[in-house]
Formats: sequence, C-alpha cells, structure tokens
Amino acid sequence: MRNKNLILNYVFLICVIILFLNDHIFKFQYTSWFTGKLSDVVGIILFPMLLTYLFPKFKHNSVFIAGLFFIFWKSSFSENFIKLYNIVSPISIHRVVDYSDLLVLSLLPIPYLLIKNIRILEQFSLKKINAFAVLLPTILVLMSTSQTRTYTYSPETGALTFRDVQFEIKKTKEELLKEIQDQNLVLVKDTAFILESARYEVSSMGKLDQTALEKGGDIFKIDNADLKDVLLKEIERSSDYKIQEIKIGDRTIKNLSFSIKPALMKMSPKKFSQIVVHSAEIDKNLDNDKVGERLKEIYQSIITSKFKHF
Repeated sequence: MRNKNLILNYVFLICVIILFLNDHIFKFQYTSWFTGKLSDVVGIILFPMLLTYLFPKFKHNSVFIAGLFFIFWKSSFSENFIKLYNIVSPISIHRVVDYSDLLVLSLLPIPYLLIKNIRILEQFSLKKINAFAVLLPTILVLMSTSQTRTYTYSPETGALTFRDVQFEIKKTKEELLKEIQDQNLVLVKDTAFILESARYEVSSMGKLDQTALEKGGDIFKIDNADLKDVLLKEIERSSDYKIQEIKIGDRTIKNLSFSIKPALMKMSPKKFSQIVVHSAEIDKNLDNDKVGERLKEIYQSIITSKFKHF
C-alpha cells in the first residue's frame, strides 16, 4: 500500500518547489555554480521518496535505484535515450554531462533515513490533500528540466563559447578533414585548446621546490626539453582543430574551434564522427540580450548545418 506521506511531507514539497524555481528562474537570473548544482541536490533527495511512493516494494532499494539511475543520467550513455525520448515526448528533457554532479550521491543517506523513519514524517505532512494533487505536478517538474544554456557570449571580443554542443555526421575523420581542406579553408590544430587541456599532464612533469620560497629562485622546476617533447606529441595526436575563417552567407565566423571524435554509440562507429564545437568569434557588441540569444541560436544552427554539408 502506498504511503502518501512520502510525497506530502514538507521536505519533499520544499524540494519540488526549489527544483521548479531553480530550473526555470534561478539558473537564468542568478547563474552560478550553486544554482547549477542545486537542482541535483534537491532532486537526489526527493527522487527516492517518489520511487518508494510509486513502487512500495522498492522501499528498501529505492535509494540504490535512484543512485544508479542518477549515474546513468549524468553519463554519456543516456544520450541516445534522451534523443529518443525527446522525439516522442511533447515535453523535452535536457541535461549536461558533468561528472562533478555525482558528488550529490553523498546525500543519499538523507532520503534513506527519511524513508526509514516515515512515521516521523507523518507529523510534518499535509493531511487534507489528495496525493495525486502533488504527484502530477512533481512528475511535470521533473520532466520539464531547464533548457541548458549551451553558450556564453562576450560582447567586447565577440567570443562565443559553447558548452556541450555536439552532433554526429556520417563521415570519417579523414573524409571530413579532406572536405574542409578542399573548400580552401585554413585548417590548423587548435594549439591553445590543446595546451589548455594538457595542463594536468604538464603540472605532473614538474617539481615544486619549497626551499625556493625562502631562498628565492624558481619555485616550480621543469625540464623545457621534456616539456616541448610532450607538448609536440600531444599536439600531434590531438583531434582538436580550428578553422581560421569561414564565410556563411553574409556572416563571417572566425577561429571556429572544434574536436573530431569517434561516434562510439553508433552501430558502425568507424563510418561516423562526433563533432564537439568549442568556440568561435562572431560580431562584437551584441548587447541586446534577446537579440544576442537569438543570434547565438542562429550561429549554432549554421555551424551544425555547415559541418554536415561540407
């Protein structure tokens, strides 16, 4: 028998309200690390209670099921599921792959204790309300996750930085590179992005001299010859590229930075490539928020279309 107090208690209700406000207001009005993680925090608390209410037999395992689902949801393995769901569902769902989000799994003891001590929650639950009146809005809130802002724009420099913008094309890496070069476009390795990505490897090569703090001299010592050799090898094997300038209609995009990766989720991954777009330079001083947002969407669409039709 379902225990309605699992979803009518104040902890659950407050979590649902915070989830709704954060996904649809706070993330956009007060963009920060905190608002980026807040939905995961309240979600990992309310989800096991919702599972236990819907499936009472899962009472002793709902926390573990919720944890496993959260890991799947935050991994790249859920990408095809999300794409399929968004095709058939009138309410699209979104998420960003960020493995630091998995830190909220440490909060699972909270819903575990709440479920285990449900009698205590009964004292802090709404009494004169039908559980369905809370269940339906809760499911809708969970489904209608916020549209992730996939880019940031700097009006001073015209720099457009993308986040989690990726798509697949039916071309191998070699075919795509050849077609880009056949268009007489200047294609080079994106050394700035490659070197930034290699920061950890570089830092692990050096040695920190603590005595230099008092005696003076170089605090961090590294062999320049070894460093150069490592970085050249990193650049050589990297699949991070940059098109210096590309004309699309009456727009010019500069320094289009992207990576080419194998499309591992395809049945024939060798015939497909995954394109991950990192950044580009567009017009400066697009200070009108609404116009700026629209322009970003247009550029994102144009970039995607251009790659697929090289």
